Amino acid sequence: MESIAVKSRKVNGSITRKVIELHNIGYVFDFLMLDQQELICLQDNKHFQKENVNVKVMGQGYDLFSHSFKYIHTIETSCGKRGLLLAEKVYTWLT
Repeated sequence: MESIAVKSRKVNGSITRKVIELHNIGYVFDFLMLDQQELICLQDNKHFQKENVNVKVMGQGYDLFSHSFKYIHTIETSCGKRGLLLAEKVYTWLT
């Protein structure tokens, strides 16, 4: 079982390294896009409208599990939460 975990880290190494780097500087929450106007924080289920977030695209990596590129966005909310959104596209309204 351990060899599978080690292989997974190597497969998505560029994504993993960037996520760890961002976690280390305080981007610890996980966000999910609900629709084109709203995000949700997965830790507390709080919803945020696009007007209440500041987002930057910080990197990109290829995910061999989904066979697609993932874009790493940083999210900063109006209430001070800092976290990440992994998505298959860049959300231009967020930047």
